[in-house]
Amino acid sequence: MYLPTNHTDTTDYPAGSDISENDWHILAGFWHPVAFISELGEKPLPVRLLDTDLVIYKTREGSTAAKDQCAHRGAKLSLGWMDDDGNNVVCPFHGHHYNYQGACTKIPSYVDQNMPIPAKMRLTTYQSIERYGLLWVCLKDKPLRPLPEWPLLENHGAGWLRIEIPKGVWQASASRHCENFNDIAHISWVHMKTFGNRQRPQLADYKLERTGYGLHMELPYIEVERGFNDDSIGEREVWYTHDLTYPYATDLKVDYTEEMTSHFYDIASPVSAEETAIFQISLTNIPGATAEEYAQYQLVTNSEDIVVVESQRPQFVPLNPGMEVSIPADKFSIQYRRDLAQLFGLGQL
Repeated sequence: MYLPTNHTDTTDYPAGSDISENDWHILAGFWHPVAFISELGEKPLPVRLLDTDLVIYKTREGSTAAKDQCAHRGAKLSLGWMDDDGNNVVCPFHGHHYNYQGACTKIPSYVDQNMPIPAKMRLTTYQSIERYGLLWVCLKDKPLRPLPEWPLLENHGAGWLRIEIPKGVWQASASRHCENFNDIAHISWVHMKTFGNRQRPQLADYKLERTGYGLHMELPYIEVERGFNDDSIGEREVWYTHDLTYPYATDLKVDYTEEMTSHFYDIASPVSAEETAIFQISLTNIPGATAEEYAQYQLVTNSEDIVVVESQRPQFVPLNPGMEVSIPADKFSIQYRRDLAQLFGLGQL
């Protein structure tokens, strides 16, 4: 019922989190997307990252990510609103105003509005960056790694169609989603409404290499091209190129011909140990493609994946290679798990 009289906040690790404290502090050092920029409007938006409740709001100075907690009496700022000038978020409890930097600029209950505002009356804010149409947040002062470098997504020309896929929420860990997105062997069995080919499940040994940002792999696959009415149009051989940026961001390039290519950018953002927000953006130069059809197709693809991924046990990805049996097609996930443990120290007690 009460915090003790000698209580002080000594850690930013959220109480009750199912993420181990070691893993939380490591993951908090990466950039994670928390919203599409298009989601930011006239109201503050509540989001959750690594079991930390955040409020994000946009003023004339830019976007701000802060702990969703007023510095006065701890009410959720996401229940509030922006002031008439659009320069401050307003707490719904006592009307305290906070600016772009999280500093309190107005306490309405002051009789003398010229009275100084306590310096400690400010929000806990976090680093945030707008890039690729997403708002990225890092919960630590010094990021472990930079944002993904996706120059085509940032500066694509008129010949490319950009499609923002509606955000999804999966009841699975971010690593489970990331491994699934980069898993080729499952395509022939899971994606029978979209492009999977059960007649050709064999996978030749594929090229996988470590990069300065993560992992790179390339391989061919013979897809079955299907329409939205489940009618098979026929087979097509494509070339997949996967570029993973640690920990959970992938650029999947699919070459259909020398001239026709699509990119599928996928980022898993860990809401908690067992819940993940999925942010996806597609680019394609296929003539006649429409954003509506592309988004619908991706959502069908996701619906095929989510049922299987949410069923996986254990829900926490085992970083001990002896806990699961692996096959040659698992080359990516084996290296991915090894790097999470060896490069960053995830999974340590």
